[in-house]
Amino acid sequence: MGSSQKKITDKTRQKQRDALIAALQCFTEHGFEATTIEMIRDASGMSVGSLYHHFGNKEKIASALFREGMRGYARIVKQYATDLMANSPEPGLEQGIKMLVYANVDWISGNPDWARFVFHHRFTVTQSGDEGAFRGDISDFRKMLSSWARFMGVAEFDSLDINFVSSLITGPTHNYARQWLAGRVKTPLSEHREAFAEAAWAAVQGVLIKGSSTS
Repeated sequence: MGSSQKKITDKTRQKQRDALIAALQCFTEHGFEATTIEMIRDASGMSVGSLYHHFGNKEKIASALFREGMRGYARIVKQYATDLMANSPEPGLEQGIKMLVYANVDWISGNPDWARFVFHHRFTVTQSGDEGAFRGDISDFRKMLSSWARFMGVAEFDSLDINFVSSLITGPTHNYARQWLAGRVKTPLSEHREAFAEAAWAAVQGVLIKGSSTS
């Protein structure tokens, strides 16, 4: 790819991201149902034709917003995992579990409106017909985690059900995050970062110990 073509691609991607951020502002302020494509047009500076060209209808924009939020979280996980492997001589399961909690807490804390949308608008992916693409995103993310675990020599990770382990790791963090994002609790999620990391490790460790004692 030539430099001029790359610049065009980067410019287009930035334009699309700016449009998604504008859409997020509209959904946050007016709610998903009340937001119109014209509102997103006015907030983004894009024409309705451009919005349809880059995304599609409102449901497609919402789906793209949801998926971009999940990808943003995945990018943080990838960066944290890279840093962990580069800076820890022998990283193990405990460090990896805590790293996933840190990534969750940091992404939610840094992107509260986006996190709120992701928590409450999973249905937009189904409505838009993007379910297959989203499953591909999830598959890619899980492959990344498995590759990271194998690199660190963590055999235990592959022996556990990913959905069950994910609930152990992120369940308490997400439960508190929902309350914080809704304004029901005032202490920021970030202030409990270490406590949630320790709790996640204790939960996973308990399952591993129980499993080894019954095997």
